[in-house]
Amino acid sequence: MSKIPFDHYFTSKSGEATDLAREGITRGFTHIISVGGDGTAHEVVNGIAGSRVIFGMIPAGSGNDFPKAAGIPLEIPRAIEILASRSTRRVDLGLFGNQYFINGLGIGLDGAVSHRFRNMKRFRGELGYLIGAIQEALTFKSFKVEIITTAWQYRGTALLIGATNGPYHGGGFKLAPNAVVDDGLLDIYIFQDLPKLQRLIHLPKVRSGSHIELKEVEIKNAESVEINLESKIPAHMDGEPLHLEPGVHSVRVVPKALELICS
Repeated sequence: MSKIPFDHYFTSKSGEATDLAREGITRGFTHIISVGGDGTAHEVVNGIAGSRVIFGMIPAGSGNDFPKAAGIPLEIPRAIEILASRSTRRVDLGLFGNQYFINGLGIGLDGAVSHRFRNMKRFRGELGYLIGAIQEALTFKSFKVEIITTAWQYRGTALLIGATNGPYHGGGFKLAPNAVVDDGLLDIYIFQDLPKLQRLIHLPKVRSGSHIELKEVEIKNAESVEINLESKIPAHMDGEPLHLEPGVHSVRVVPKALELICS
């Protein structure tokens, strides 16, 4: 295996990876690698976006949804081999307010799953996300939303919605099966409300991506979207939980914004 000279730093609190990445730029590093999951990658990318730094990932998180989409092996030795190859491609980023996301923004049930997953002690990884999804499918209440793009709009109730760069969320749920990380578009998914039993019945379809055949599901492309919420709703960005306040929230794609080491 190739020997790659490097400096390494450990984070101890939320947001620290962003500061370390910015410090790396000032120190002249040309490549910055995230070791962790999509949340760690999210922080690093927000530190280097707009610079000429090349980004890489060694997947070591709970979900690792973005590496699945970008051709980064989930096995650590193979991921290191990809780093050594220095093969790159330019990929898109999403921009929500002043925060970039590398994989996606989810609002509603999948946001609630992210909050529940954070508080889990016994179950982690894909199993934890699956258990959280089952629990939220039985308890989550739909919400009113208005979604507006330049080409189409939606107004009604929803179980979950999102704007995504990659197809996977929540440790392998294939929410937007046709999403591509470098097509200059976000995939906007809308799941209308379903009875609780139907939510459970259709959950395996979301794992495989076959839910796109359901009449309650819409997935469309857009360069930008405005999401108007009537109430405070749980959400996640790159798997990290947050809450969105009532009002209008704007999301847009930033095409080819990041040079990524991948196969």
